[in-house]
Parts: sequence; C-alpha cells; structure tokens
Amino acid sequence: MIGIVLIGHAHIASQMKEVLQHILGEQPLIATLDITDENNAETLSSQLQMKIRACNVGSGVLLLADMFGGTPCNIAMGCLQKGQVEVVSGFNLPLLIKAASMRDKVDSVADLATLVVTAGRQYICMASDFQAAQTHV
Repeated sequence: MIGIVLIGHAHIASQMKEVLQHILGEQPLIATLDITDENNAETLSSQLQMKIRACNVGSGVLLLADMFGGTPCNIAMGCLQKGQVEVVSGFNLPLLIKAASMRDKVDSVADLATLVVTAGRQYICMASDFQAAQTHV
C-alpha cells in the first residue's frame, strides 16, 4: 500500500486527515505535518523525512502539500524521489479521498499521483456554471 503524508500551513494537514477519516474511517499509513510559525526549515525537513519513512512500506509515498510555492510545498519538494516519493500540491478533499481509496489499487506512486490530480481538478467548479447547465437541459 502506498503511504500518504500531508503537509500544510497551520493545521490544515491534520484537519484534512481528520475529515478523511470521518468519511472513510481509520486510515493506515497516513501522517501529517502542520507548519506553524515556531518551526524552522531544517527541523521541518527532518520531521517530514521521518514521517515519509514511517509511511513507506515499500510501495512509496504520496506527499500532498497544500499550496504550490508555499513553505510546506518547498519543504516537500526536497523529498521528491523518482519512483518512491511523489509530491502533489494544492490538495483538496476529493483529491485526498481518491488517494486513500486508490492507493492499494495502483501499480506505482506516479500512477496514484496522476489519478489524484485528475480527481482534484474534476471537483473544482463554479456553482453558477453548474446551475446554468442544469437549466438548459
């Protein structure tokens, strides 16, 4: 099974894990790292490496960062390892649910990353566009 590590500003990583488990139940091999003002980059990088190792049982780890270009993502990018650790930024709840649901059904962490990016994008929509499409049917 592919492990998942969430990293994000404030408490978004731990809160997203809590919501995921509310929806899907307890999830193994998922860790979080919340980035607060008290943390320095060196300590965070070390903590992230430990969490990645703890979640990797040989199939790799999908590392989900909250926002591209932010401190959490920049720290995550330092852990990118072809075939073992893939980084996806801009995670949302549909993306996270897809990751947790499919991580034992795909061949590689790269395949999982591709699936979750598609799922994350699919569920981003503007309500008025959806409503307009419904009224034209």
